[in-house]
Amino acid sequence: MNIILRYIDLCRLKAGPADMPASNKLLKLTLLVYFLLGIVISRIDSAWDVSIISSLADTLFMIAAIGVVLHLKGLDARYQQTLMALAGAGIILDLIGLPLMIWLNQIDKLEQGTSVALFSMIALMFWSLMVIAHIFRQALDIKAGSAAMITIIYTAMSLVVLGLTLSGVA
Repeated sequence: MNIILRYIDLCRLKAGPADMPASNKLLKLTLLVYFLLGIVISRIDSAWDVSIISSLADTLFMIAAIGVVLHLKGLDARYQQTLMALAGAGIILDLIGLPLMIWLNQIDKLEQGTSVALFSMIALMFWSLMVIAHIFRQALDIKAGSAAMITIIYTAMSLVVLGLTLSGVA
């Protein structure tokens, strides 16, 4: 229960990667839950095979990207806690977003553009970007502007990897 509160504090920008326990077992469990929740969310509007592949691509990209970014800054020792922070915050934000996605999926396509569900999803996306930037800022010991740029690059690359994976190129 304590770790869930830490993940919530990450999403509230009240904790950072350094507040995560150094535990391989907990990291593996967090990554597994992150992966499985990704499948559940993707299943709202995709087939099983697409959902599994997209969640796997997302999880593997996150694992690799965090390793590369930290290695480039010479902060390899922060890998486990940073990865746990990013995946744990992702779990909390996904759990918040799951009912919104289900709700948005239930709304008629013509009504989606003006729906409260859509505006709520957009707000959640911005919140998610802020949380990712917060984690990068603390993990890399950089300024907020640099963290925002890394977050934008990370998010764009994640979307490209997902697109390439789903198109069959990757």
